[in-house]
Amino acid sequence: MIPVISCGGTPVNLSDFPWDGKVYCNATFDPFSCWPATPGGQFAVISCPEVPGVDATKNATKFCFPNGTWMEKANYNACLSHGIPVENNNGFQGELATDYVSRIIYNLGFSISTVALAIALFIFTYFRSLRCLRNAIHCHLIVTFILRNIVWFIMQHTLVPIVASQETWGCKLQVAIFNYAQMTNFFWMLVEGLYLHVIIVWTYSADKIRRWFFVVLGWGIPLIIIAVWVALRIYSTSVQQTKSSVLQDCWLPYNSSQSDTLDYIYIGPTLLVLAINMLFLATIIWVLVTKLRASNSLETKQLRKAVKATLLLLPLLGITYLLFIWPPTDHQAVVEAHKFINTFLQSFQGFFVALFYCFLNGEVKSVLKKKFNTLRENRTLATRCTKTSIGWANDITIHKDHVALTNGNRNDTANGFDERQGIRISDHYSREDGLESEKML
Repeated sequence: MIPVISCGGTPVNLSDFPWDGKVYCNATFDPFSCWPATPGGQFAVISCPEVPGVDATKNATKFCFPNGTWMEKANYNACLSHGIPVENNNGFQGELATDYVSRIIYNLGFSISTVALAIALFIFTYFRSLRCLRNAIHCHLIVTFILRNIVWFIMQHTLVPIVASQETWGCKLQVAIFNYAQMTNFFWMLVEGLYLHVIIVWTYSADKIRRWFFVVLGWGIPLIIIAVWVALRIYSTSVQQTKSSVLQDCWLPYNSSQSDTLDYIYIGPTLLVLAINMLFLATIIWVLVTKLRASNSLETKQLRKAVKATLLLLPLLGITYLLFIWPPTDHQAVVEAHKFINTFLQSFQGFFVALFYCFLNGEVKSVLKKKFNTLRENRTLATRCTKTSIGWANDITIHKDHVALTNGNRNDTANGFDERQGIRISDHYSREDGLESEKML
């Protein structure tokens, strides 16, 4: 008998099927479903996948040609609960128009954010005058944004082929790394809030703060949480009795209405981080208002700047996450508007971090302005030195032209001396070169 592969991944024989001499299409996977072995010339009919925006109670179809080969694309149009189908080359004909627009926003936002964050990271690390604990924390936060965005781009281009090839270890590794990058991003937001709370509310000196504590909190704690989640995932898969879908085998929560209990191992600490950040924000504002009522000193102005930066950052990184966890109603227009707003804020949040914490920062603008002025002065000096050298060379040529006999007498300007001016030409250029050197110093 000819062996085929079942949706469970184990070899079976065609004798397990009603055998009448017909040609069968082998069982196969696409990025969303497993299609069972089907006689040629017939449609395979399966339940729609449990994907957000899809009605799982309806059926999807895929045609098996009489020669035993599958049609390239399956028909998921009946699965759509709302929206307009969008054709694409990834095998899912039933992608919603709203999902297509969201995917474009995500790609655009993550791309712009990654470029802006990379520039900000270069600025913070290149200029020595910007190297302090506060900016070091910013750098760690920026790195987590870049890491998360890069892993997201990799998953967008490699996850579907990995799922189709049934290499589940590859997609599990990607999901684990992405969850770790996401958790470190939230925990470095916590570090940002904790640092401002310590400096403003507790009024500790930055010199007394241990940097290693922040590093352990931002990188170490998420690593422990994700390691526990991975271990429990592996154990749960080994003892699982029922066969799960391919996407669930990759540890991806594709059914938003039924979140996996194990995912709360990292979702719970993330929600706790956001709640603590909101508490930090409230205490910082309270301290600021108290100090503003008491006086209007230089310290108050500095606190005002710090709180202003906090207010610009935390609504993007914390409060908005809590405000847009669930849509307020089930109305289709509200749900789609909520989805677009959430997509925009998540994809562009890295850009806003770079904008508010680096590009619009007064200290950074001062350093960049100073660097730009220095480069411009150096370029001007280089141009002047070049002109001076050319003028000197032309003068030497003139000297050589005047080294000639006139009525039998030698011209004294050949020795670089001008009787009418009473000075040596070489002394004139020596003084000018000295002035240029002083400017360069």
